[in-house]
Amino acid sequence: MTMNKYCVGVIALTIACGFVLAVLTIPAHAQLYDPDLDLPKPTGMEKALTKMGRGISNVLFGWAEIPMTFDRNLKRGKPLGYLVGVAPVLGSARAVMRTGTGVFEVVTFPFSDRDVNYEAVLEPEFLF
Repeated sequence: MTMNKYCVGVIALTIACGFVLAVLTIPAHAQLYDPDLDLPKPTGMEKALTKMGRGISNVLFGWAEIPMTFDRNLKRGKPLGYLVGVAPVLGSARAVMRTGTGVFEVVTFPFSDRDVNYEAVLEPEFLF
């Protein structure tokens, strides 16, 4: 009877150790992911459509630079006079610049070279 319990214990321990070893070696068997190799390179059409979408976004949301500039300067701790006098002027200038860049990108997206000229003109690429 004690020999039977001993055999069951050894078998249970062997199964448990095998399970633990199998679980611990799963990461070693997982496939490595390298986005440079695994993801396909964007085609010229995809780059053109990305440029068009970025341009439309900049045209539609260029005005949002005004409150975002105010908020950014508020978080930096600028004084009230700066926030009321300078921040709206800077925000308006950035809004005109972003909207103009959006118009440029929407107009020029079909005429761009396929290898270059698809990078963002302004940073950040999208406002939101």
